[in-house]
Amino acid sequence: MRDNDMDGAPAAPAGPPAETEYRAPQDELASPRARRSAEIAEHELPLRTELAAAGVEITSIYDFIDGDAPPARVVPILVRHLREPHDRRLYEVILQALSYPQLRDVALEPLKTWFLEQHDRVMRWVGANALASMATLEELDEVAGIYDFRDLFDRPTRSRRAD
Repeated sequence: MRDNDMDGAPAAPAGPPAETEYRAPQDELASPRARRSAEIAEHELPLRTELAAAGVEITSIYDFIDGDAPPARVVPILVRHLREPHDRRLYEVILQALSYPQLRDVALEPLKTWFLEQHDRVMRWVGANALASMATLEELDEVAGIYDFRDLFDRPTRSRRAD
């Protein structure tokens, strides 16, 4: 056999990393949400502090997205934080947290008002998404500008989606 007979053979697969080699934790690799949560952690601290004072302990506002809806009693806190200066990403997550159909009785009217106050199209889209999760387009007929986002109402509400 010549020395170069193996030159064209594929390389053997790499073995497991050495114990001293750095490996990113699996949850860092698997969860873009963890990265986004870390990015807004500083911005959500006042909100988390206020929620804790109201008896709702969360590690991140994303807890409301990944788990259960926020309790109805903290909806006023979440709505108030939509009016305070925060990172734009935090507003988006607060709106997602408010978009549970079971929060309709306490969140629908404040979300309609918030939507009407917005001038930024992206934020209006996020707000329309939250509204679409708890009301039909016909129910929101009096909300100026909502028909710009009518396609959001053509999909099942959050409660009927398979997650």
